[in-house]
Amino acid sequence: MLSSDRLSSWLTVGANVGILAGLILVAVQIEQNSELVRMQLVNDGNLASNQLWVSATGEKPLEALAKSIENPEELTFAEFLVVDLFLFSNMNLLYRNYELAREGIFDENEWQASVEALAPYFIANKFGRIWWREEASAFFSPEFSAFVNKQLEEEGAMDTQAYWLRIKKRLKEE
Repeated sequence: MLSSDRLSSWLTVGANVGILAGLILVAVQIEQNSELVRMQLVNDGNLASNQLWVSATGEKPLEALAKSIENPEELTFAEFLVVDLFLFSNMNLLYRNYELAREGIFDENEWQASVEALAPYFIANKFGRIWWREEASAFFSPEFSAFVNKQLEEEGAMDTQAYWLRIKKRLKEE
């Protein structure tokens, strides 16, 4: 009988440890789900904000964007607002990848690769660089802004117009 009582005690202890471990796992899952929901809400808010602002750019936003590259000194305030919305929305999408990496959903290489590929494309022109330095860089985290700055300092950082001019030149050659 004594060994049966001992076995029963050990089984009870084991069952209690199992229940405790299960509760800990449930708590961890709830925490992870809460973080994912929080990130989804932040992401949804950023996307909704971007969509709202982009819808305010009017009928011909690309004309204002082209003017900001070709003749930035001639931009009207309304055109500036259009370009500002376009640039901010695109840089905010890159920043979203940075935030997701901070939450462990992306890794550091993923957000950095998107910045390396796209930040110069959007802002490596005269207007874009000044816009970034004077307005936008302070909005984002110091780490993100420093990485964008590094991309703009790279030799050969090409913006939209540089790609267009390269393609135009190749079209004439072929």
